[in-house]
Amino acid sequence: MMRSRPLLFTLFILFCPIFAFAQGGQQGADNSLLPEINPQDIEIRSEFQARFPGLRRQPILGFNPKPRVFQIDPNRMPFMETREEAVADISITQLGRPAPPQRSVLTNPDRINAYIRGGFGSFITPELNGYGFYKLNEKSLISADVNMRASDGHLDNQVSSFRYLDANVSYITRVQDDLRLTIDVGGLSDYNDLFNLSDNLQQNFIGKTSNKSYTGGSAQISLQQSRNTLTGWRAALGGNVFNTSLDAGNSGLSGDLDEQIGHATFSYYWPGNRLYETFDISASIEAGNYSNPVSSDQSWVDAEASFEYERLLNFSTRISGKGGIEYISDPTTSKIYFTPEIRIKHNFSNALSISGTVFAKPEMHTQQSHHQYNRFLNVQNQLRHAYHLGTTGEVNFQLFDGNRIFGGVNYRHVKDYAYYRRQTLPPSNTAGFYEINYAEANIFELYAGASQQLLPEKFWFDGKVYVRSPKLSGGGFIPYEEKLGVEGAISYKVIKELTINGWAEYIGSREAPAANSDLSAYVLLNAGVEYQINDTFGVYAKLLNLLGQEYEIWNGYQERPFQVFGGLTIKF
Repeated sequence: MMRSRPLLFTLFILFCPIFAFAQGGQQGADNSLLPEINPQDIEIRSEFQARFPGLRRQPILGFNPKPRVFQIDPNRMPFMETREEAVADISITQLGRPAPPQRSVLTNPDRINAYIRGGFGSFITPELNGYGFYKLNEKSLISADVNMRASDGHLDNQVSSFRYLDANVSYITRVQDDLRLTIDVGGLSDYNDLFNLSDNLQQNFIGKTSNKSYTGGSAQISLQQSRNTLTGWRAALGGNVFNTSLDAGNSGLSGDLDEQIGHATFSYYWPGNRLYETFDISASIEAGNYSNPVSSDQSWVDAEASFEYERLLNFSTRISGKGGIEYISDPTTSKIYFTPEIRIKHNFSNALSISGTVFAKPEMHTQQSHHQYNRFLNVQNQLRHAYHLGTTGEVNFQLFDGNRIFGGVNYRHVKDYAYYRRQTLPPSNTAGFYEINYAEANIFELYAGASQQLLPEKFWFDGKVYVRSPKLSGGGFIPYEEKLGVEGAISYKVIKELTINGWAEYIGSREAPAANSDLSAYVLLNAGVEYQINDTFGVYAKLLNLLGQEYEIWNGYQERPFQVFGGLTIKF
């Protein structure tokens, strides 16, 4: 035991300096100049991963050699303002109840149930235009329109009165959700004086200024079923009657013409298996019968069956092809025609497009269409169908909505083209009234125009200029058809209630065989103003033929000079 004590004592002596050195090192650390680190002062940073192109040495995000140290007083008091302090800087006008949010509800715009425009003009000329719409129930509605213009006459050396009156009524009802029935009924009652013949012998035999009266009526019933916008069918059945009477005293020019026409059509359309591909198959038949002083019970038939295919390629090119067979029989001939038609429209961009058409098709005009186009036509004419071979092309440029610039060209070769010239009266072979002639014709037309809305709903205009070459294959130009024409219109809405508008027309010289010279060109300048007093009533005024041009559309009859019109408009 005595021997082990010296050993323990020796070890104690050896380790005492080591403990003293360790204790001194701990005290040295406490007395160093380095700041004491408080765990609450450590800023926790997020981890970022990003690369900056172009830098060879990428920065280390989140590293800051001078970190921000946020020290918060643990004995701080939060800021709490009183109610008086909260409203001290608010103006009196803001202390009221805040306005509720604006209510926005989608509604249908108000529809005009009726529009009536009537007035009075120079030479005792009343005019009336009206449109009415009435919804019977949720499935049915009825609409009607009427147009009337009349005059006591404007010529001093002869009577020149006229009356043009037509009215139409439509009834539309939804029989089923996808089936719609439409019934249309219309009628007309027109009258106009003709012109005195230049041959005094003939005119004395007539004894007065000749006149014509027209009456007619039409009716049609149609059904349309639409499963969707691309699938459905349409069918229609209807007809019309027409009568015109020419009163030329005791001369052989007097007489009546009666015409009856019936028609039926059917078409079925459906989509193809590919996107933007549609098909359409259709059939129609139209037949007519007419009688006049030189022939009785003359009839004609026009029957057609066709198939049409349409497709949109690459969302930019639309191609439509149509082929069919058409049979036409008139008092002079009967033929079967193949009726091809190809239409192509390509959009180079949203602003620029080009379109073209190639077609071959027969056409049959009725007695009614001829007499309403030329009101000086006699009643002794025969009908004959025409056959058209033609092509058209057009370029459209639309830089932005509300404007359009266009130009195009078209050409037609027509067999048995119907044109008008004055008949030759025996025994002195003087010119009488007009008759229908038929011949082969070649018609070429080049046109350009623009439609601009510079200020939406405030200032807009439209204009077109065209150059034509209407030639007969036998030589010479087609009588009474112009070679140059310009037309345009402009409107400016000064304020919401006031609109000023103007329109003009230029028609170049035309060949007139009976006059041994061309009919002179003429310019018609017109202006008008409309003022809406309130939502219901308004007034209008217009000035026609401001230049007082003396002109003729048909040789032998001088049209109306300068005229002033004014009237009232009613909308409700």
